[in-house]
Amino acid sequence: MRTNRTLLLIMGLMLSFSTMVEAIQYKFFVRFTDKNGSPYSVSNPSAFLSARAIARRAAQQIPITDIDLPVNQTYINGLTSSGAIVLTRSKWFNGATIQCDSNVLANVLTLPYVLGAKHVERHTSTHITKDEVIAQNTPSLARTMSYDYGGSFNQIHLMNGEYLHNAGYSGEGMVIALLDAGFYAVDQLPAFDSLRTRGGILGTWDFVMNESAVYEDDTHGMEVLSTIAGNIPGELVGTAPHADFWLLRSEDAPIENIIEEYNWDAAAEFADSVGADVISSSLGYSTFDDSSMNHAYSDMDGNTCPASVAADIAVSRGMLVLVSAGNSGGNSWHYISAPSDADSVLAVAAVDEFGNYVGFSSWGPASDGDVKPNVAAKGLYSTLSDWSGMITQGSGTSFACPILAGSATCLWQAHPGASAMEVKRAIEESANYYNTPTDSLGYGIPNFANADFILGVPTIAQNHDVIYSVYPNPLSDQLNIRLYSTTNGPVKTELYNSIGELISSSTESLISGANQVIQIPLNAALADGVYFLKVSTKELSSSLSLVKTGR
Repeated sequence: MRTNRTLLLIMGLMLSFSTMVEAIQYKFFVRFTDKNGSPYSVSNPSAFLSARAIARRAAQQIPITDIDLPVNQTYINGLTSSGAIVLTRSKWFNGATIQCDSNVLANVLTLPYVLGAKHVERHTSTHITKDEVIAQNTPSLARTMSYDYGGSFNQIHLMNGEYLHNAGYSGEGMVIALLDAGFYAVDQLPAFDSLRTRGGILGTWDFVMNESAVYEDDTHGMEVLSTIAGNIPGELVGTAPHADFWLLRSEDAPIENIIEEYNWDAAAEFADSVGADVISSSLGYSTFDDSSMNHAYSDMDGNTCPASVAADIAVSRGMLVLVSAGNSGGNSWHYISAPSDADSVLAVAAVDEFGNYVGFSSWGPASDGDVKPNVAAKGLYSTLSDWSGMITQGSGTSFACPILAGSATCLWQAHPGASAMEVKRAIEESANYYNTPTDSLGYGIPNFANADFILGVPTIAQNHDVIYSVYPNPLSDQLNIRLYSTTNGPVKTELYNSIGELISSSTESLISGANQVIQIPLNAALADGVYFLKVSTKELSSSLSLVKTGR
């Protein structure tokens, strides 16, 4: 009798365990067959897009199509009626992420409008990857006619970003969506006082927890935001300190599952619908806690990974998208990650204060041969705010990306008639390695004065008879001088070495109202060191220091 009772107990425990296993909740992306029966129509976009989103598309002549229509609510209701919990929905992929057990999934798969389901998250995880944030001595301070940048001067000056600030462009009227892992204490830290006071945070949403709270989560997004929007004169000034922001959490920092790529898509769709101009995201995906979900390098073709497909769709809807290239340059993965491989995004690599590649920055090209990363910005010892409010420094392409994104936003502010792709191309063409891109830095470090020239009449031309910018700097095999003049006349350019010896000289004719480029070939044997360029016209005589250094 005792044996039988023991056997019954064991059988009961086994049955209980079996029930528990069966009830384990998993997460899936469910794709629908169509959008039939939708109450929405492309002829009435105001029902699902903000006025700002519609205006952005109209300005770039981008049509509203079926891909923009929300998923059919009847299909969503069918998922919930089957017992699934709907987490996010995707109009671009025409589906939804759900949480359910295997029994519920079986019911979901019988629905006539369900095309299929993909497992997107394992049950438990311990993975975490962070950029490095460390205290460093504050570098030499710098003040320009616009801002007292403090320690953040170098990361702006490396791209000539202060040129746009001095011309009056610091992000006013522009909207940036940050997709990140959390924005800890942004509602309290001093770096964001002015941002909060002027109402520059337009809203927040957490696509991981499906709630509006983001200020109690990871610090990473806060650090990223501080490089764009931080404003403590003499210590930290961001690259677009007067832009407005949507703070969107799509990343569950302690884990790494492919569901986060679908969260990224949902956040990008939200950014589109509320009318964001720019998406900046310091997130990347290659390997996951469940190795069966891992991407291969061959997947980094811009058209395979869910986040990469979503990023390209975001650009096609008229947004400028910038993504960190990744911090895998020194490990076994080595390459860029999704969504930085997307064809139309600007993938941003990291350089040091002198413009040199730093070893952690991920390498390209994309597996289909596209130039990746696209451009580079300072990512070693970038100045930022930490969780305590201290102005410190951190390293990672996570900081290079927003630093560049802020200046890109200011550039677009200066040229509101340009399209997102025109802004992207101007940034690439302005960079110091544009004619000889590399797999580590792509086209190199942008010069935002050059990008301004490329997009049209320079933004500060109204205040100057002649303006010019020089690239590349550091020098390579050719010196390019881009000029704009309001009058006709000669211009003389002279290049001297550090002891005053003339290296080269030329005289050209300026044409009023035209952008012109003077190209000066340089001897390949030109020694590394500091050089001085003198530019002289009837109205202008100025000099500029340049540097020649081995790459």
